[in-house]
Amino acid sequence: MADTADKNFTPYDSDEFIEQESWELRSSTGALDSVRSIVAWSDICGIGNALEKSAWSLEELSKQGVFKALGLAYKYLGNPFIIGVPPQPSERVLVINDGIARTVDLIDARLILVPQFLFYVRDLLMHHFMLERQLVRIGLGLRTVLAGGERCQYSLPKKTGESFLFYTNQPSEYGKKLIDQQFVYNPSEFQMNTAFALAYSLEAKGTADGLIPNRLYIEQRWLEVIAGLLPGFIRIENCSITFMFNGQPGITINADRCWEVNVRGLMTKVFRVKEFTVHREFEGETTHFPMAEHDLPLRAN
Repeated sequence: MADTADKNFTPYDSDEFIEQESWELRSSTGALDSVRSIVAWSDICGIGNALEKSAWSLEELSKQGVFKALGLAYKYLGNPFIIGVPPQPSERVLVINDGIARTVDLIDARLILVPQFLFYVRDLLMHHFMLERQLVRIGLGLRTVLAGGERCQYSLPKKTGESFLFYTNQPSEYGKKLIDQQFVYNPSEFQMNTAFALAYSLEAKGTADGLIPNRLYIEQRWLEVIAGLLPGFIRIENCSITFMFNGQPGITINADRCWEVNVRGLMTKVFRVKEFTVHREFEGETTHFPMAEHDLPLRAN
């Protein structure tokens, strides 16, 4: 006789639960892997003052043009600047309110193509440059920090309704929709990402620590992670950084200040970018980009 007993399903039977148990075991036994990571964190300056001025009303915030600013930020920064299939370099972008984080794993030097990586560096610089000028026109600003470090995934990257639904035999139509819902976002690329933590912490120091708005900042560990995989690719002289291409300068970055900063006990050098040049040897013509300071009506921190 066929078994006609109802079969009960619980969250403990789900693939997500089994996967999470696996991560917990690896975490508790020290079996996790870390990878080198580089991060860019861009923050729109002045949004906090706009929130205060609007009494935290989204309707009033919209009247101030803040959503136009957020749309511009997404237009310029809401795309990966380097793509590939891991372990090739492949950027992941996370948008959070008025900030945009982007991270790249650098795993194997043999899979890093210098021309592609130079375009990545160029795009980081140019998209900051273009967005900053758009934001200044509407009374806001932009601050971007590039930092290096590591990341370590310690958990599954999401939880859906699969982790919460109890049902018998087959889920109802409502249950099926519930299973498809993602309730927890924990992107693997940002799990315990020290490069992101460093970039975020540096940017948060603000003007009082020399990180004025409308500039891009390069933290030394960002340079060290790249140089460790691509010897000879980066040359540093005083406050000038050059990325080489076929033995010639490909991109040159000049800073008007480079100084030691203490970030939660870590002493690291920071370069405040004043201007950068994309050389003819790399792109066929030489293009110069100055990053000037601007007064911000919203007194960005």
